[in-house]
Amino acid sequence: MTLEIYFPKFAPFLLSEKTAPAFAKLCSIGQWQQDQDHPLEATLCRQFGLQKQQDWPLSLMAAMGEDLVFEAEYLFLVHPANFILQRDFFSFGEAIVLPPEDQTRLIDDLNAHFKDDGLGFVAGPSSAFWYLKVQKPVNVSTTLLSGVMGRDVGPLMPQGNDGMAFQTLMNEVQMLMHEHPMNQEREANGLPLVNSLWLSGGGSVQALLKGDLKRAFTLFANDPVSKGLAKWAETAYLPLVRYDFSEIDSFENDAVIVVEETGDLEHDWFLPLLKSLQKHSVKAVCCHFDVHGITYTLKLKPRDTWKFWKKTLNPESYFTLASAD
Repeated sequence: MTLEIYFPKFAPFLLSEKTAPAFAKLCSIGQWQQDQDHPLEATLCRQFGLQKQQDWPLSLMAAMGEDLVFEAEYLFLVHPANFILQRDFFSFGEAIVLPPEDQTRLIDDLNAHFKDDGLGFVAGPSSAFWYLKVQKPVNVSTTLLSGVMGRDVGPLMPQGNDGMAFQTLMNEVQMLMHEHPMNQEREANGLPLVNSLWLSGGGSVQALLKGDLKRAFTLFANDPVSKGLAKWAETAYLPLVRYDFSEIDSFENDAVIVVEETGDLEHDWFLPLLKSLQKHSVKAVCCHFDVHGITYTLKLKPRDTWKFWKKTLNPESYFTLASAD
């Protein structure tokens, strides 16, 4: 069995002060690679043979994963966002998940404002993001959410022939949100304001090509994008129920796992993964980590566990060393 394991929410674990001896051991014995040009989502898309359009079309995959069909020329993912004013720029503070009643009234207000522009905001079953339907072809490239966290949003705004139009849309949203009653209520309750929207993962249905899987595998995941990729590529899919390595420990075929639920990664994933390598239960493992929009890959084989001379360092050190290579 060969495993590809994706950890899209890895930074909090890496930056925590918890001890993680199993993870440190894996870091010390494996082979590291860094991909600064492609975010983790791109690595996952390429795993399924999905080609990049102007963006990686995560919106189309998410819609498939949520069993949604939109009549639109183009589709974006939309995240309600909190921008933070720095001395001379705005940084991306956080993506905000709104309660259903706030989500509904905000979407209604946005749709009323942009109704003459051929735009439509839609809330999907997942509360983590919305969709933006565009009723005409679009030439724009965006930055995925993972690549903008904590950064100056100015250079990361929509680009391309239609980039300025969508920058204008975002500016209009910021003005609408400035005095919005929902934000007044959030401010009174000490909650971060929704003062912008972030658009990403755009895709054209007409330009979506069929992929070609290089090898067969089963996907274990729960998030809409991963489920959509499996549906689009017509590959086997199973949900993660217990959210730990035990679900695939006895699995005999090759597998791709997307670990959205962070939990106790050391106990739930890294320690049993190390034991599985020591027992030769797996043939090879690739762990892919997202750290602030940069993808780090750790490759491991059972024979690596015999590298007794390898000293373990602070796990964060290995990511620094990988960046320097």
